[in-house]
Amino acid sequence: MQGTNPRSSPRLIDFILGQHMEHFTAIATFVAVVDAGSFTAAADTLDVARSVVSRRIGALEARLETRLLHRTTRRLALTDAGKLFYERAERAMSQMRDAEREISQLRDEPSGRLVISVPMSFGLTHIFPALPALKLRYPKLELDVRLEDRQVDLLREGVDLAIRIADLDTSSLVARKLATVAHCVVASPAYLARRTAPLLPGDLQAHECLIYTLSKTPGTWRLRCAEAPEWNAVAVRGSMHANNSLALRELALAGMGVALLPDFVVARDLAEGRLARLLGDWHATELGLYVVYPTRRHVSLAVKAFIEFIATRVGAHSSQFAVEPARRGKSVSPSDRPA
Repeated sequence: MQGTNPRSSPRLIDFILGQHMEHFTAIATFVAVVDAGSFTAAADTLDVARSVVSRRIGALEARLETRLLHRTTRRLALTDAGKLFYERAERAMSQMRDAEREISQLRDEPSGRLVISVPMSFGLTHIFPALPALKLRYPKLELDVRLEDRQVDLLREGVDLAIRIADLDTSSLVARKLATVAHCVVASPAYLARRTAPLLPGDLQAHECLIYTLSKTPGTWRLRCAEAPEWNAVAVRGSMHANNSLALRELALAGMGVALLPDFVVARDLAEGRLARLLGDWHATELGLYVVYPTRRHVSLAVKAFIEFIATRVGAHSSQFAVEPARRGKSVSPSDRPA
């Protein structure tokens, strides 16, 4: 068995930290003495006894092995070494105050760099169109938005938060569900002019289907009738495959086949007649729209502001989502199924 490293002893570490804290306190006291012009005035400023101030200055000079102050009963003067030390110490104290002020401002106003991971389709249709308004509201935010249809390790990759359209399991991540994302089976009028519209899920086997390759089961579409709880797993085939919902939408608009797509991708196309919803009595699997972040402790104002902003954005498009009421996040682990 290896011996204990004396440098890692908790008592030694506490002793060393204690010594450093005393040294920093002595430096701050020295700056206060010079600024106040006397030990007594500095003691009043620091709200300590004059003897405490004298002891700290004596300990500082002993540590430096240099006299910093000429002391008489009537006046206080800096030595040459004291002038040099005061200039450096006062500058350091000023920088520390600036740092504290900047940190305080971070708590008061969303600012700084925010790294966000979002699925590509949702990012292009809902995140990027909203960014100008977000930046106008919070001009001090620096945004790094990453479009990626994969599961991201937030801590390892330095991501502050991610938006996921997924099934979620229990884990150490924190999630807030913003909405439920439904999917629907669609095709263009041009495609339906050539082919008879499917009336039942099994009819899809006779159609050219556009396959989303990032699905857990790309060749199987699961549909359920509102009147029956059982899911129907339908094996679908097609010659066109893509790993992005917006790409499949373009193929569907061009009449290349039948697609199973998120409502938020095709809502406007359905409303304006460019696509038609098929199998109206049948519903596809629904997934949650979540924002996930690493921890509930010390969540930055920037993260909070972005979450609330996107929640409002999703709420404004409730025709495309089943919007969730506002609630606290829960611990999850994203098993991503990006859209």
